[in-house]
Amino acid sequence: MGFSNPRTPWSQLAQRLEGKQANRKQVTDRQTVNRQSVDEHADGSDAPAFSRPDRHQVSVGPGGSDGAGRYSGPGQGPILRTSSVEWAELHVHSQFSFLDGASDPEELVAAGAAAGLTSLALTDHNGLYGAVRFAHAAAEVGLPTVFGAELSVGLEEKIPGQTDPDATHLLVLARGVEGYHRLSMAITEANLAGEKNRPVFGLEELAAMSGDWTILTGCRKGPLRRALNDPDGGLGALRKLIALFGADRLAVELSRDGTPDDDERLRHLGDLAQRTHLPIVASNSVHFATRAQWKSAQVRASVRSRLSLDELAGWLPATANARIHTGEEMAARFPRQALENAVAIGRECSFVLNSARPDLPRAPMPDDRGAEEYLRELIEDRGARRYGTRAENPKAWAQLDREMDMIATLGFCGYFLIVYDITEFCHRVAIFCQGRGSAANSAVCYVLDITAVDAVKHELLFDRFLSPDRKGYPDIDIDIESGRREEVIQYVYDHFGRERAAQVANVITYRAKSAIRDAAFSLGYEPGQQDAFSKASNRWSTLPEAEDSPVPAPVLTIADDLLGSPRHLGIHSGGMILADRPIGEVVPIEKATMGHRTVVQWDKDDCAVMDLVKFDLLGLGMLTALHEMVDLVHRHTGELIERAHIDDEDEAVYTMLQKADAVGVFQVESRAQLATLPRLRPETFYDLAVQVALIRPGPIQGGSVHPYIRRRQGLDKVEYLHPLLRKSLAKTYGVPLFQEQLMQMAIDVGGFTGADADQLRQAMGSRRSEKRMTELAQKFQTGAAANGVDEETAESIFSTIAAFANYGFPESHAISFANLVYQSAWFKYHHHAAFTVGLLRSQPMGFYSPQSLVADARRHGVRILPVDIRHSMAGSDLERLESDGTGDSGEFGIRLGLDSVSHVGSFAEVIVTERAKAPFTSVADLAERTGIGKQGLEGLATAGALSCFDLDRRQALWLAGGVAGAHPGVLPGTATISSAPTLPTMDAFDTTLAELFSTGITVDGYPTEILRASLIERGYASTADAAAAADGTRMTVAAIVTHRQRPATASGITFINLEDEFGMLNVVATAGLMKRFRPIATSRNALVVTGLIQRGGEVVSLYAHKLIPLEVQLPTKARNFR
Repeated sequence: MGFSNPRTPWSQLAQRLEGKQANRKQVTDRQTVNRQSVDEHADGSDAPAFSRPDRHQVSVGPGGSDGAGRYSGPGQGPILRTSSVEWAELHVHSQFSFLDGASDPEELVAAGAAAGLTSLALTDHNGLYGAVRFAHAAAEVGLPTVFGAELSVGLEEKIPGQTDPDATHLLVLARGVEGYHRLSMAITEANLAGEKNRPVFGLEELAAMSGDWTILTGCRKGPLRRALNDPDGGLGALRKLIALFGADRLAVELSRDGTPDDDERLRHLGDLAQRTHLPIVASNSVHFATRAQWKSAQVRASVRSRLSLDELAGWLPATANARIHTGEEMAARFPRQALENAVAIGRECSFVLNSARPDLPRAPMPDDRGAEEYLRELIEDRGARRYGTRAENPKAWAQLDREMDMIATLGFCGYFLIVYDITEFCHRVAIFCQGRGSAANSAVCYVLDITAVDAVKHELLFDRFLSPDRKGYPDIDIDIESGRREEVIQYVYDHFGRERAAQVANVITYRAKSAIRDAAFSLGYEPGQQDAFSKASNRWSTLPEAEDSPVPAPVLTIADDLLGSPRHLGIHSGGMILADRPIGEVVPIEKATMGHRTVVQWDKDDCAVMDLVKFDLLGLGMLTALHEMVDLVHRHTGELIERAHIDDEDEAVYTMLQKADAVGVFQVESRAQLATLPRLRPETFYDLAVQVALIRPGPIQGGSVHPYIRRRQGLDKVEYLHPLLRKSLAKTYGVPLFQEQLMQMAIDVGGFTGADADQLRQAMGSRRSEKRMTELAQKFQTGAAANGVDEETAESIFSTIAAFANYGFPESHAISFANLVYQSAWFKYHHHAAFTVGLLRSQPMGFYSPQSLVADARRHGVRILPVDIRHSMAGSDLERLESDGTGDSGEFGIRLGLDSVSHVGSFAEVIVTERAKAPFTSVADLAERTGIGKQGLEGLATAGALSCFDLDRRQALWLAGGVAGAHPGVLPGTATISSAPTLPTMDAFDTTLAELFSTGITVDGYPTEILRASLIERGYASTADAAAAADGTRMTVAAIVTHRQRPATASGITFINLEDEFGMLNVVATAGLMKRFRPIATSRNALVVTGLIQRGGEVVSLYAHKLIPLEVQLPTKARNFR
């Protein structure tokens, strides 16, 4: 079939090339969309039409379903524009083609709706990454959706880093739910057959799976266009596609590249389609939504190919054709039949995405039991262990019965059994774990050992966790000791099957530093300059202001466009999904970077919208540390400490915390927590829960911190707006802190049920619906009036609830964490050496470096023993002190481990294993038997670990270099030197530097201790001097920077923690001071700070006026936090 485009006057053609439309009939919007119309037609919230949904708020996909999941009509949201020419775009790349698309799915939908498309496809490279976001955005405006992918057939190398990856592109569109399942599984199998970023697709294998697919012949890299220069003009390639996929599932794609041969190529493709009786389909091979994003697409192509824009110029298209066009525009560029065929295919392929969702797998249980029956049996058995008989504790059993009935009514028995099975596995193999979050409101979770919080004892509100109108499964997050979390993950894979279990993705997006670096790369700057520009944006900020930045404005402009867009796929910190069918049929699965793991192509929000049930298995370093502490005490003393049986009313532990002696203690070791402890003065376990909840962004921004503390201290009177609030607020002195209190206030004052109160909590979330709020406010007023509350007071109480809802913290979560706060504090007080070793063996974790943890132990009288090749274990350990080595801590000191030495790594275990066979006799013997390399030997020598061979550090270093070639495969004595010359010994300062360099930990004192005389001579005070100074005293303190913190709630203030041999001091650096001294403040790890002492009770800070570097080169490294 031959065809030609209509003749177009040059004046109109020129205007089109310039982005203008001449003599075009004006098209009116079908419905004007403003904030009001979005509220009326959207998801029950005030979210913009194209924002991400909360879980279960929307039905993902426009219109209704015909039972097969196909699209059957427009959704509630309005299509923004009608068109005189019907048209559907079926070849579209979003940002989820990872640097091969410039627009996010929401922008593409907005452009498609504005253009009046009858349907829109999303066909990203080798995946369905953006499908859920695309479906949700389209549902909001009633735009039918087509789901597909452009598959890279014959890909030889990983995609990133290639200028033009040499693979054939096959464009597949799913026809309904079954076609979607087949496509998703095809992508999964290709990903698992290849390696990360290199799926293995074969045309024959794809053909075998191609039922319910429509295949387009594709872009310039499609199998047909690649064959146009063959002797037969591509006819053979097209007939091969027909033989593979069938003529009824194949269409010839026509697109314009903006090149001189467009017309000739389109005529030729049309002829091929006519000769083979195939339909033609017009497309734009869309890579950006609008003309304005053309430059953005070029930048991404540059980054993707690792060529600058100048270097890539010859590869880039000359026009902005690869955008969404209107039907009128397409009619002027393509034959009408190509548009009509696109519309027909779009209608045939459209379907509702969430019709593809799976169910949970069968829970582990005896074959002769149902889920409800088995769960009730477990609760009867475990409940008796926790609470005794029903006669002994009727209150607890009444709560268990109520919870169990609701769980059964909601159909969640299987879900609870799956969570129980996972935690029961942890208990069987002695892995510390505990549930967190709202699950701790459940007595059922407590008796099943899922959580460690007695919900009955603490009178927690179960409705915060489950309510009768809940539409989806609850969230039970499980904290697992981080060192053994992988065992739990692999158990889930093995137990439920790798086809039915996978981890949730985390979409890694551009942040300021990476955006600046890639922007500079695209403009051709050298790597060193890219890094320099990147460093102009610190880790806390967005992009720097152009007028204050050394980064050129063009770089910042491009970086701003990249900011927040997807860069690549990562893995969620702990989310796993389980399904009753192969997950790969619902969402494609990829290999994760870490072996033996697989990850789906959706993040947690996408999975939630699709009702894929996520189980969060989260690594928690403190659980690892606590397990280490328990094992250390048991191994060295024989005492077995059961965490659950630790007395939580030990007055000495609370006294320690009241003094802010909490370095290393879980959740209360930050600057703000240490400053609050002496003011709050916790005396009970519940006080620790308040301490955890109080120092959070919400309570700080909501102004709850100071009123609570003043009322607790008796400085302000405890008052209630109405006596009915006493029940909910009495335990927090009338100040609301917890989400459960919000719900209890609604129950007590407004007469709400627990379910009503949970609806109120949800309605007051970040996606607040004014309509729903008005309904709930009226209901609250009616209930309050029935309870004798006057209208003005009721309004005031409801306003308090509404304001508080934005920052309330779950009480159950705070109590869960309070368990760990107390247990870690108990170990710190009663077994400080084991406490410190447990933290050292669990690094990295917490605010403080190993050097600071060791310094704190030393200040508590714990003796620190150096790394020694004869005595050190692989990790730090307790060591019984000799009779002349006493200490306030008792009979054990801390022996630093071999793994603390730089460049030793896995050789630490080898050294311990070899030493158990026979003691090492020399440095050469050590090298020969372990095979440790030169750097490892030099690290041990620098740390003083080889002193057992009668060598000082310099002599050991000399020998380390000489014997480095010795290893088990070398003839003994042939690659070594046997002695070192007499060398000057290191003085105290050099020894300190050597220890810092090799292990980061000084054994006999803090670095400033050696410098103290010099610091005093220069007039520099210590942290002890600052602690004793009066309020308002001007002084200059010199010390080491341990960490910096810039909380989002601190109005630009940065807090710098200084440490010396006496202790720590908090420095307050204002935004203005940081601007003046930023290079010094952010890069120097030893500072001299001049400022004024600020005292607030027992809390002392130094309000900085000036910073200068302490001119001593110490190889310490400070940490940065938000």
